[in-house]
Amino acid sequence: MYSSVRPYFMFLLGSAVALCLAIWAAEHTTFMWSLCSVVILVAGLPHGAYDWVIMRAQYERRRLGAMVSLYIALVGLVIALWLIAPQALLAAFLAYSAYHFGDSDLPNTSWGHKASWGGAIVGLPALVAAADVQLLFAVLTEDSVAQVLISLLGAVGFIAAVIHVWMAPSRWVPAFLLGVYGSVCGVAGALMGFTCYFALLHGPTHLTRWRNVLDQQGFGVTTLLSCLVIAAIAGAVWINTANSGSAVEAINQTTLRYTFIALAALTVPHMVLLSMANHHDH
Repeated sequence: MYSSVRPYFMFLLGSAVALCLAIWAAEHTTFMWSLCSVVILVAGLPHGAYDWVIMRAQYERRRLGAMVSLYIALVGLVIALWLIAPQALLAAFLAYSAYHFGDSDLPNTSWGHKASWGGAIVGLPALVAAADVQLLFAVLTEDSVAQVLISLLGAVGFIAAVIHVWMAPSRWVPAFLLGVYGSVCGVAGALMGFTCYFALLHGPTHLTRWRNVLDQQGFGVTTLLSCLVIAAIAGAVWINTANSGSAVEAINQTTLRYTFIALAALTVPHMVLLSMANHHDH
């Protein structure tokens, strides 16, 4: 039993810490939003920054330049679309993320197994912490989100979780992991639960896999690129909250918003690159 859950030790430890923090804090505050944003960026960005190592390993000269240009263009396109139609892009981002989580976490399984895992990760928070998710979405899009859409997302998450557990060769492992994930979302908040998953399960799993495939660690470049993204987000937050004085809540909300805009902007080219890299690798 221990050997089955050992690969998820950091996720389980982080989940236990999150639950303890939730019990200690008694109520969810916007300070936790900034805390989660920092953890997501510091622990989660390196697996995206490793994209440069993947591109450098699989492309040369002009093709490498073309891939970098495409990557940057997609980043700019997503940011522009988020500013123009945030709710539409949020919906697309959630669907895209569900596919990415399943494909990246479970690369050697069936399409149904991948899709159900990603759907559960994205949808379960809306099932167990609907009010929390609705508030987070309102902050991210700067507009209200209909409760019926949150309920629909929660229903998708529940159905996906059931399908995923039913399809799994060893059902108790995914049932346990999704149970822990749902518990953290329900008790500590949807953002805290997602932070534990993204920073302590998804990111490390992806990074370890590609480091093994390419036999390159890339610590220096991933750290540098991650720091550049964090600096850009910090600069954007500072510019947009410079006139807010001591309005800590405004800073927390802005930090959360720009963190997820950055995630969305990086996820799209990240997935395009991985799709091409997987094809190239095979």
